[in-house]
Amino acid sequence: MSGETDSLGVSLSYSELQAIDQEDIILLVDVDSAVSICNECVLNESANPVDVLTLWFSKLLRAYIDESVCCIQAVKEMCKWFQQESDSGTEAHSAHKKLLQEALAFITVSRDRVLKAGERLVHICTYLLLSMIDFFLVGSNRSEHQIVVDLQFAVLSLLKENTTGSNKVHPRLTPLMQKLMDIADVESKQIKDLELAMRTSETITYMCLHYMSFVNLKDEQIPEWLKETVSHLCDMILSYLEGLYKNGTLTVPVENLEEFMEVMRTYFLMLAQIFENGVTQIDDELAGCLMDLIMCEQARPSYYSDKDIQQLISKYVRPHVLDLYEMVYSFQKCQEYLMSGILCTPERDNYDVCMDFIAVVSTDNADVLPKTCQTLTKIFECLFKDATNFGNADRYERLIDAFGSLLYLVSNRELHSYFCAGLFEKDIITPQVCADILMLCFRLKEVNKCWEDNDIEQAVAFWNRCNNSFALFSQNPSQFHVQRFLKYFHNMGKQELPAMSVRNFRHLSAVATSNAQVGMTLLKRLEHISSSAPTQIEVYYETAALLEVLVEHNQTDCSQWFHRTSEIAKELMCLANSTAFTSAYFKLLARGTKSTQLLILRGLNTNNGCTNWHRQKFLDTCKASDDAQLRVFSARHVIGVDVQPLFEALRMKPGTLDSLLDSSFDVSKSSYTRRLEHVCSGPSVKRNRIEIPPKEILREIYEGSLQLGQCSEAFDNADWDLYKKIMANLNRVMQKKRSSFI
Repeated sequence: MSGETDSLGVSLSYSELQAIDQEDIILLVDVDSAVSICNECVLNESANPVDVLTLWFSKLLRAYIDESVCCIQAVKEMCKWFQQESDSGTEAHSAHKKLLQEALAFITVSRDRVLKAGERLVHICTYLLLSMIDFFLVGSNRSEHQIVVDLQFAVLSLLKENTTGSNKVHPRLTPLMQKLMDIADVESKQIKDLELAMRTSETITYMCLHYMSFVNLKDEQIPEWLKETVSHLCDMILSYLEGLYKNGTLTVPVENLEEFMEVMRTYFLMLAQIFENGVTQIDDELAGCLMDLIMCEQARPSYYSDKDIQQLISKYVRPHVLDLYEMVYSFQKCQEYLMSGILCTPERDNYDVCMDFIAVVSTDNADVLPKTCQTLTKIFECLFKDATNFGNADRYERLIDAFGSLLYLVSNRELHSYFCAGLFEKDIITPQVCADILMLCFRLKEVNKCWEDNDIEQAVAFWNRCNNSFALFSQNPSQFHVQRFLKYFHNMGKQELPAMSVRNFRHLSAVATSNAQVGMTLLKRLEHISSSAPTQIEVYYETAALLEVLVEHNQTDCSQWFHRTSEIAKELMCLANSTAFTSAYFKLLARGTKSTQLLILRGLNTNNGCTNWHRQKFLDTCKASDDAQLRVFSARHVIGVDVQPLFEALRMKPGTLDSLLDSSFDVSKSSYTRRLEHVCSGPSVKRNRIEIPPKEILREIYEGSLQLGQCSEAFDNADWDLYKKIMANLNRVMQKKRSSFI
């Protein structure tokens, strides 16, 4: 009986609480007593939590919120009562709608009093209201939806104003912002709630930016609310991009597309505000969120077939992706995530995201950090791991433009050295790509007048040293790229040709252009030293060198020389190590007149075992010539069966060869690494003078001086300059000897 009386007493107390006027509540019942009465009713189920909450919003909270009374505990109990209602699984009904209306009326009327009551109460109260909004978003009908929207805007406004006056980061901040994020995530699924979700995220960003000024962002520990905010913004953009199409069908009405894109742009601007506010470090989780957004295929116009969508993405999304990339690319965690994505998904085409990385590094005015240089070199190696991009003309051109511009803009010695070293790699493609990149960089410097005379002289000296590091008559592909740069800087500096000697052959062959006067000088020198079969190795190599250089001088007629030296040439080609001479001889002969070719061909010894490429190529040309005599006299010569298909392919018209290839064979994916390292055949003409006995050197000088006395009239200015240097060196030797006697 006593239990029933107690229950009745509580019920009467609750009924009395409901009946008391708002003005009298604070005089008759204190906050703790009111909380106890309501709590007991909820526990014994004599009152519904929804009705209790409605009572508090409609009357009790309004009565208790003032400067002298703290009702924080009451709001905490209200949170528990609402959580109990949420967990019950009850669907939204009319009582819930009334609760929403009273909550909206309370926050509208008592807004200033809530703010005045203190930040702690604001946080707890807004968390309760947000929990209610989150509950009603899913189950509310259209009539209740507007109340939810109005209540949410009121809460957001209250939070922003409270944040403005706050000067301390509270632990309550993280769960409060997480609740806002949950609501924004739900609202983002509905087109009608686009603005509401965006305004919610703007409030989160506003709070994040405000509190960032009260923490030391250089600390090792990144604030949880900062991580949550960045992740939320990235996830919202990704959800919009990935949800734009579903099963190939556009999910956004055409009339709302531009508004939809503007919302995404606003989210990008929020992210930009955060990173412009002094973020100095990120962790793996943040790096993943950012790079997933940056690498998202749906953020690229090329992903879409609809031209209207492409234009909208180009206008509202693409520029901001690049802006964000520029802000975060320097974080090591982002670069690690990028490279792990590229290396772990080789089947995915990462061309575009790599190009974007190069672009943002190029446009950033900051110095390129060492780790960024390493990432750039790894990207380069990934882009050219096979011939895919090399064999695609459009892609290749864009890559050369990107890396060449990068080298020009960043002026980084480490990167420059990397591409210079790439010229000497053993594969076929890397030296070519590096050469094209370096050449673009050099030309950009030239156009923008960045080269000083001293720079050009140093460049000529450097590339000449590189050129001289190759063996004489080397066919190493890297040497062609080195000679390309040597010729470029030689011409830019308007330097004179080096002296015509075998020691300057590499330099001369690189820089000498087709010129009638130069050609005649070369021919005159050739005629002088080839009056008889060479007996010294230097003369032999100089003869071959002159022939090689003359190949590039089309205006020079060498017919008479071929006529006079045909017998000597046959003697030289019979020698065991005559590859250099034979190659140069037939390369030059291939440019000669048909009468000259016929003369040499008629007297050419049949050598069926000859494997010299240029000799066989000359013979193949004769066999296919329209001249009957050339065909007749070349018929007795046999061409190797291993090279004959190659010559046949070379004679085909452009495009014919493509039809012979197996269409199922993907050339771009094949390896382009040379199977064997190039080794020059025959001994090198470069000798270490220390190993030659001094007496032999003296004897050679004496014999050479006797020959000079007979041909000094053929000297040109360069020869006389060299002669003066020789005499100066000999005079120094004499002076040194005289000083030893004193």
